[in-house]
Amino acid sequence: MKTSQSLVIFLLACTISLLLPSVSQASGIEPPLLSVSGQGMAQAAPDEAVITISVTNHAADANTAQQVNASKASAIQNAIKALGIDDKDIQTRNYSFYPTYSSERGQENEINGYQASNSILVTIHDLSLVSQVIDTALGYGANQISSLDFRIRNTEKLRKEALTSAIRDARNKADIIAQGLGMRIVGIKTVSEDTGSMGHRTYSMAMLAKSNAMEDSTPIEAGTLTLDASVHIDYILDN
Repeated sequence: MKTSQSLVIFLLACTISLLLPSVSQASGIEPPLLSVSGQGMAQAAPDEAVITISVTNHAADANTAQQVNASKASAIQNAIKALGIDDKDIQTRNYSFYPTYSSERGQENEINGYQASNSILVTIHDLSLVSQVIDTALGYGANQISSLDFRIRNTEKLRKEALTSAIRDARNKADIIAQGLGMRIVGIKTVSEDTGSMGHRTYSMAMLAKSNAMEDSTPIEAGTLTLDASVHIDYILDN
């Protein structure tokens, strides 16, 4: 009987010990963390340019304003196609047509003409044609280059390079700090990242007009584009 009671007490003690949390779990002690941010960047030459070309004109009557604008826009598009730009890379971005009013006192509500504006978006895959496209458009009646943006079609490789650089920067900082504290990195708790958008280079109409006045053709330099990335990592430390 005594042996039977002892066995029951032993089994009960084992069951209770399994149900109770360990001392370390019960204490709720978290390992020390080291929070570090890292920055990285990657650069590459653009492989695409997008130009917005506009032709705007004013005439006393609506029909003339519309016809003149249509004629100039058509001539510009045909001339650009002749340079080797595909039809699919030329598209109308915006078209507007509206009456204009007199600014003379007492005649503010009187229509004094009509203004038509047509904007054409041109995508160029051969960057050596950028200057020619601009000069050709201006020569055929365009009176505004609304924007000129250089781009990179596939940014995945560049993004990977920037993030890799940012991670390396964060780890280097963490190693220096951990060593200075007499500790070592044993793991990672959390990671977050932020990759910026590609920068772009825009030329204004004034810049292009000034360049055109000094040169036979508009000088355009594509340069390089930069992609920035940052990471925030919480490292787990131990003695």
